[in-house]
Amino acid sequence: MLTKLTPAILLAIAMALPNALTLAQSHDTGNDIVTSFPWITDGLGNHQSKVEQAYSAGMLIQRLHDFFEDDSKTTLINRGAGPRQPSERAIDLKSLPADTGQFGLFVAFEPADVALYKTLLPGNFTMPENPEVSLVIVDYNQSNPVVRYKEGMVMLKAVASDGHDTWYVHNMPVEDWLMLAIGHDWGFRKELFDMTVTKTHASAHRRNGDLFFALELTDRHWNDNTAVVPARGAGGINNMAVVYPRNVDMALVFGSTRSVRVLEKEDRFVGISVGKGLDWAGLVPKSGEAPGYFQRFIYEAGDAYIKKVW
Repeated sequence: MLTKLTPAILLAIAMALPNALTLAQSHDTGNDIVTSFPWITDGLGNHQSKVEQAYSAGMLIQRLHDFFEDDSKTTLINRGAGPRQPSERAIDLKSLPADTGQFGLFVAFEPADVALYKTLLPGNFTMPENPEVSLVIVDYNQSNPVVRYKEGMVMLKAVASDGHDTWYVHNMPVEDWLMLAIGHDWGFRKELFDMTVTKTHASAHRRNGDLFFALELTDRHWNDNTAVVPARGAGGINNMAVVYPRNVDMALVFGSTRSVRVLEKEDRFVGISVGKGLDWAGLVPKSGEAPGYFQRFIYEAGDAYIKKVW
């Protein structure tokens, strides 16, 4: 049924034509109502809630899946964003709040049982010339409390198939489920724990109260001749490796070129307590202690990367 074009309708059409023409012209310039809208993207950075963090994490997982499954790509810089531009601005430490920085307890030692150490390394890695174990519990004290969480690492120094030293992550206790889910997707052997991190004590307990491991800062200092603490001041967490669970022939190295700026540090012997029945417990020195430190630090300019190794 045709509608009669009354003078009122004709007037409305005439008034709409300029707007339609303007919209059509704006498509040519890329400045139309669609492209100018402030869409939410997968680049959310300053999360205001766990929901926002989870959304962004989902986008990140998908982006990394694309990388992991593309055999033509071997390295991903800054999770796909590419290299950062060098900053000419130095960090003004005096302007930072007193509690700025990630912090935790770090300890490293030669394994008490080298044969056991060898059995814990997956086939993707070989024994290093000097086997070392690194235990870490850290509070990722971010400026945004929404993304703050605690995590631990049981790491074994290893040689990847490309001939470079790295730290294979045998266990990774974590207190946050979202971080556990992301870690499982990439190959980090994470489990949920109740965790505590202070300047003198750090621990991970299972939800039933059983101890996983704990680190205690003693009052005794050590010297450089007795320590095997990993270089670069972050206990090995800037050069970690896992086996990708969807392709066990491929290892993933999570590294960083960023330098560590130490804000506070206490070099001491660290007491080590380990729960019963753990497959790596025999690596710990019979003395139950080793050189380590408390450290609070920030990362300076540089790039984070993920490298595939076959």
